[in-house]
Amino acid sequence: MEESVKILLNSTANVDSVNVDEFQKIELSNKRGLITEYDIRNVLSATEVFDTEREANSIYRIYGKIEYLSLLNYLKNDYSQLQDFFLPQPSGNSKTLLSSFNFYLTKACTGYTHITGISSTIEYIRYFEVIATPVDFEIYPIGFANNVYGEQAYAFNFDVDFDTSTYVDEFGFPATELFLYAQFKQSKPTETLSATTWSNTGVESKTGIVPISLNVGNKVKGLFEIKIGDIIEYAKSEFLQEQLTSQTMYIKTPYVDGVTPKRLIWKYNPFIPLRLSYFSNDLSRANISGTSYEQTSTIPYYATEYPTGTGNYVWRNILPQGFFDPLTGIGVDYPFVNKKRYLFTNIVFEVTPDLTDANTLDAFSHILYDDPTILNTEPNDDLNNIGKPCQ
Repeated sequence: MEESVKILLNSTANVDSVNVDEFQKIELSNKRGLITEYDIRNVLSATEVFDTEREANSIYRIYGKIEYLSLLNYLKNDYSQLQDFFLPQPSGNSKTLLSSFNFYLTKACTGYTHITGISSTIEYIRYFEVIATPVDFEIYPIGFANNVYGEQAYAFNFDVDFDTSTYVDEFGFPATELFLYAQFKQSKPTETLSATTWSNTGVESKTGIVPISLNVGNKVKGLFEIKIGDIIEYAKSEFLQEQLTSQTMYIKTPYVDGVTPKRLIWKYNPFIPLRLSYFSNDLSRANISGTSYEQTSTIPYYATEYPTGTGNYVWRNILPQGFFDPLTGIGVDYPFVNKKRYLFTNIVFEVTPDLTDANTLDAFSHILYDDPTILNTEPNDDLNNIGKPCQ
């Protein structure tokens, strides 16, 4: 607090006025004293700051490469005979990845169909929710990049960022994967598409699907609200979800064999996983009744109470970015720049003949090679001749 000083104005001063000290007295002393020593060094670890910022960030920019492997690639759109499926077109009016598929980005959504199990382990149909549409998706040929068959490879990226911090499934599991959904586009009205569906008791069947345009927030589905998913097993006591049966879609391509109408069936998995992170291989448990604050504070928000009502929680920690489990070797290490993680995925997208179909199996079993004897020809040289001069 400042000292109160009374100042007498000169106009009222007289010989009897009291002298007023208008200055603050400062005492100077030359006594020696000890200087308290402090550690003025501040060691800053750029690695620790980087790791802390990356772990606190859940925003992803997604891009990658797609190699399309299928006999349908570069097949002419107006095919009519069986031989047309084995005559790729170099350019022009032909089936390519760009003309045959639309791509959406999806996540596991809330809402599911229960199949079996009521206590520690259940099986259910998992569905998927659209978080980005083809409007947000860019795909283009890569310069000087071909697959093993000399066919064009493609690069893709989404021109929007994805904040995954709010992505959870029906059971509160945080998203450790996103899924690129490949939706087939019919090039001929006679082409048809089917998806694998399951009843409430798990009976599997093939259901005809008419692809429709999807918006952000929609479940992946076809016309008439036919939802498309896969089968998941959830072991509550182990805090573990595993895919039991993946989704398989079927493309029917009709042709004429002489005068007889026939068709080939092709199959593919439309949900391509994009790995965000992994759960730890170690299971953690804690009880909130009578447990110290230090222990209960480590329980993550997504932990599951099991058995329900007992105060016992189970969970698996999410492995930090850049860490790889020494036992399983799993982990991810994505670049972290400009306050976002850059997730790159190299995808080999296969559409293969469905050889469980009798007509498709019969058609491919009758394929003849120009020179069948070449299959039985053994190489003239062996490994011992590698590096030696040619004879």
